Amino acid sequence: MKHKKRGFFRRIIGFTLLELMVSMVVLALLMLVVFNMLETTTKAWSQSTERVQTFKEARVAFEGLTRRMSQAMLNTYFDYKYRTAVPRPNERPTGYERKSDLHFISGRSEDVLESERFPTHCIFFQAPLSFSLDPSNQSFGSLLNSWGYYIERNTDEDQIPEFLSGFETITGKERYRLMEFRPPTENFKVYSSDLKTRYNTEWFKNDVVQKAYTPGGRPFSRAIAENIVALIIEPKESTSTTETNNTLAPDYEYDSRRFQKDKKPKDPTKHQLPPLIDVTMVAIDEGSAIRNEQTEGQLTEIVPKNLFQKVTDYDKDLDELKRILESKNIKYRVFHETVAVRASKFSDSALQR
Repeated sequence: MKHKKRGFFRRIIGFTLLELMVSMVVLALLMLVVFNMLETTTKAWSQSTERVQTFKEARVAFEGLTRRMSQAMLNTYFDYKYRTAVPRPNERPTGYERKSDLHFISGRSEDVLESERFPTHCIFFQAPLSFSLDPSNQSFGSLLNSWGYYIERNTDEDQIPEFLSGFETITGKERYRLMEFRPPTENFKVYSSDLKTRYNTEWFKNDVVQKAYTPGGRPFSRAIAENIVALIIEPKESTSTTETNNTLAPDYEYDSRRFQKDKKPKDPTKHQLPPLIDVTMVAIDEGSAIRNEQTEGQLTEIVPKNLFQKVTDYDKDLDELKRILESKNIKYRVFHETVAVRASKFSDSALQR
């Protein structure tokens, strides 16, 4: 029986060159898709983290601002009403009226503080915050403090350590900063400002404008957030979206002692706190501030003075501010909250007759 001999060379089965090239192309495409997904995810995570970290200081400051604003108080009471502010001896009262020894005021900073270095709005009030230089006083828990918030264009020269102040390369950084007015209870000036007989804002105005210090050298005001370009304060009576006219503060001004200034004893804000306060704050990031400063050669005005003059123009003004920031490639964030003032017991002005 004859056996068929196998051939010396056997047919080898494998991939052709074309198949290998197609496989490499498919593998390259898959790797490209994976790398693109990884890059997109990493970029999104980095931007999200950067955004959170960038506005973290502003967010913390805004939360503190709204929390303390809700604690404002006037300690209002009813007392005899006389024909004159200072009654004559044995003068008979004509009735009862609402009274208070404290003061709540908010509005355009240029009007309240009478200085152009304070843009947009400000607010000043009293609250039981128990801030004292003497640690033993803090145990009382309800000591009154004058408090306030405003934006100031200033430098941080006072924050530079003395051993670095001699270097020419280290200079103060000029920015728009959210300032917190917080004199200790030892420097409480409301009762000594003679508010009962005349209208005045001496209990905060001079200390803010002139940057007053305590006897121990601590400033009454401190910066709590940088790159805050706008602070909008709108006291109002209702949360209704259908109510377009804000009768309490149509031009953002609210003053519990406006009746003294305007000689209107039946002013609805007389010795009353607003039930609600709409607070809007606009912050920009440090990179945008540096870029804008380098482009313009100096720190320029970001919020035009003609914005946020009337409550009815709020939406239009905010859209205009956003447009301005976007046109300058400035990254920003808008914070907004409606604050309920706990001590507010707002009632009809007819009770003041």
